[in-house]
Amino acid sequence: MAGNQDYYELLGVAKTAAPEEIKKAYKKMAMKYHPDRNPGDKDALEKFKKINEAYEVLSNPEKRQIYDQYGADGLKGGFGAGADGVDLSDIFKNAGFGGGFSNLGDIFDSMFGGGRGRARNMPQQGTDLVSKIVITFQESYTGVSKELSFNRSSTCHFCNGTGAEPGSSRKACPTCKGTGQFRSGNGFFSISQPCPTCHGEGTIIEKPCTHCRGTGFLKETKKLEVKVPAGIADGMQIRESGEGNSGLNGGPRGNLYVEVKVRNDELFVREGNDISVEIPITYSQAALGDKIEIPTMDGTVERTLPAGTQPNTKMRLKEKGFPDVHGRGRGDLYAILKLEVPKNLSDGHKEAIMKLKEFEKEIKERPTLKDYLDKIKKWFNK
Repeated sequence: MAGNQDYYELLGVAKTAAPEEIKKAYKKMAMKYHPDRNPGDKDALEKFKKINEAYEVLSNPEKRQIYDQYGADGLKGGFGAGADGVDLSDIFKNAGFGGGFSNLGDIFDSMFGGGRGRARNMPQQGTDLVSKIVITFQESYTGVSKELSFNRSSTCHFCNGTGAEPGSSRKACPTCKGTGQFRSGNGFFSISQPCPTCHGEGTIIEKPCTHCRGTGFLKETKKLEVKVPAGIADGMQIRESGEGNSGLNGGPRGNLYVEVKVRNDELFVREGNDISVEIPITYSQAALGDKIEIPTMDGTVERTLPAGTQPNTKMRLKEKGFPDVHGRGRGDLYAILKLEVPKNLSDGHKEAIMKLKEFEKEIKERPTLKDYLDKIKKWFNK
């Protein structure tokens, strides 16, 4: 029995809850506290017993009516002080899981989609693999083919994947009698776990294959030509379907995921599909204007630098960036103009700059300076 704890409280429903609400709450609680999901947790097992007891009562209209009128004591005549009177097949049938279960393990195989022993020999896809390749900045722009070498498992051709030495065979596991499951406990509260002898396979190998040591797999080195698409970015992955490890019981291979590492470039910087490049210019070029050469990934192009160009101005070259790896257009290239101030001046250069300094005093329109002075004035007049 659940002691003095209220059955409605155990399932987390109100006393006015409809049968469907009780059923839904029970399913949720049963999945949460099922012993297979909480191995070795005695508190969870005890909770599981109590919620089953509560649902057996609240799902039965007659027992629920007695419980509502007289409490748990009113049920002792038909329900009993222990769990011996609980038929879990009926409980789960009423809860919408169907009937005909012989034990708790079968109930939860159906409830959680386990099918543990029955599905162990079904074909299963092999595991996926991850490998890496390194390409240059230019290769990420144009695309490239790279040969990749990696290790993977393949079905042992000596035993055809059975793990048994040719001429021998597998036999039913003596511990689980071929079921693949080992049950512990008494009555319907037995707990089902994979058999420790055959690890859930249901069979054991009498004479392991000497080549694969009973695993059914051999390691092989595979060489593969990987096509890297133009526009791929650092950290992206390329999926090579069916190039992973071999599957179990004749199942298909897993996939290979190739992670791409792109080396940085000394000249260009990538931002999304856009490219930026810094170009040094002189004061005279910025003030008077000039024609400059701008490098792109496909060669240099000539552009006109307008007079009065400010430092850090960005000149946009449309569609001179990276192609989108998914085929959705192309990025742009931005030339960032950096004003270069010479450090070592000749006497003649110094003299010319001193004359320029005098001319600068006569310049009346200096919007940047005016904006700066206005900000200073506001700051100190707070």
